[in-house]
Amino acid sequence: MSHADRGDAYKPSRFNVVTRAEAGGLVIYNSMRGSIFRITPPTDDRVHDLLHNRNAVLRRDEDQGELFDALLDRGFLVDADHDELAAAEEVSARRKNRTDVLDLIIMPTEACNFRCHYCYEDFALGRMLTSVREGVRNLVRERHAATPLRRLTVSWFGGEPLVAFEVIEELSAFFLSFCEENGVEYSAAVTTNGYLLTEDVARRCLDLGITRYQITLDGPRDAHDASRYLIGGGRTYDTILANLDGMAALSDDFHVTLRTNFTSENDARVPELIDELARHFSGDARFDAIYRPVGEWGGPQDAETGAHSGKEAELRKLELCSHAADHGLSHGDDRMLRPHGSVCYAASPWSFVIRPNGVVNKCTVALRDERNAVGLLREDGDLGLNAERMGLWVDTDDTSDSGCQTCFFRPACQGAACPLVRLEEERRPCPPHKVWIGPTIETYAAMARRTARSKAAAG
Repeated sequence: MSHADRGDAYKPSRFNVVTRAEAGGLVIYNSMRGSIFRITPPTDDRVHDLLHNRNAVLRRDEDQGELFDALLDRGFLVDADHDELAAAEEVSARRKNRTDVLDLIIMPTEACNFRCHYCYEDFALGRMLTSVREGVRNLVRERHAATPLRRLTVSWFGGEPLVAFEVIEELSAFFLSFCEENGVEYSAAVTTNGYLLTEDVARRCLDLGITRYQITLDGPRDAHDASRYLIGGGRTYDTILANLDGMAALSDDFHVTLRTNFTSENDARVPELIDELARHFSGDARFDAIYRPVGEWGGPQDAETGAHSGKEAELRKLELCSHAADHGLSHGDDRMLRPHGSVCYAASPWSFVIRPNGVVNKCTVALRDERNAVGLLREDGDLGLNAERMGLWVDTDDTSDSGCQTCFFRPACQGAACPLVRLEEERRPCPPHKVWIGPTIETYAAMARRTARSKAAAG
């Protein structure tokens, strides 16, 4: 749309963040668009004048027309009569009211070949029951029959899901066939420790439509092996890295997120891991990296893990992201700043965790919390949902929180970054990257700028 087709009065978006960068200039961000830009001098002062007063009524003039139009196109300026709160409500309502999608987080087993130091699971449930597998198939059939599905997303979780690989094969074959026959878009992911992801298994996973992987390495060899070890204490780092190298050698299209969980004990060693991973995967766009502080996740080892929290942990995460980017590893966190990007899967009414015994959960962390048991999958596909318990996860968000309704981050988070925080701590679950939005967007903007310069130099 050209400026001639627009109105003649504008205002800064209420979803803007405008911050001065330590390196000079401005960084601007808009959560309705997910736009992040660094503005360098002398343009930064002009942008600041346009955006800093949210109550200002602005008019375009020819002296700043090109800049004005660029800010309009990217959502930093909006029409003066545009109701942004209503638009944010619509964004949230579209997510919650969808009937054409079904997201299943399936635990084919809760057994695991690892005994990670900070794990919160109890490994009580083994391989998924045959009746539950049939229930999963009928669930998909019945959902599609009631309201045609546009998309089915399956995420394999555990335990270690590859321990029960035959369950993954059995159900994946059904999902692929069903979606092809019915014109449903299908995608699948797996969260795995990577130890069993040999070349043959990886090829089979790809054949089964599993194209997204999350695999954790917690530092260089000795640091990783001290926290992520086999039952009985066996080492795991070398096997995982060899399996990752095997995937990198494939020509297939897939995406691997390399996750590192850091504590006060191992975070000083993480840059060594980044250097090592960069030697293997730098420049391969199929691999990116994320960094997460270990929290008190409900396991018996919580008091011993050296859990990180607060500003120190978030700033350290950003430092690690920046270090990785400097070494050619992409980061996978910028999606959290886009609309819906910080909404927890548990907050969406079309997302369910299916455990091996058929218990239906919303959250993969609070496995022993009875409020998380929202249903029981029957063999005929009925989820047996408890409406009151479902409401605890999907209805306590920006629709009921006045603070969330006026927050600059509302389109990205929707007051639903972590329903479990609302349940356990009775407070709004502001994600750390929102709380520390200034350092976050400054880091991401700097990384994007360095990446662009590297590509330009290489080209």
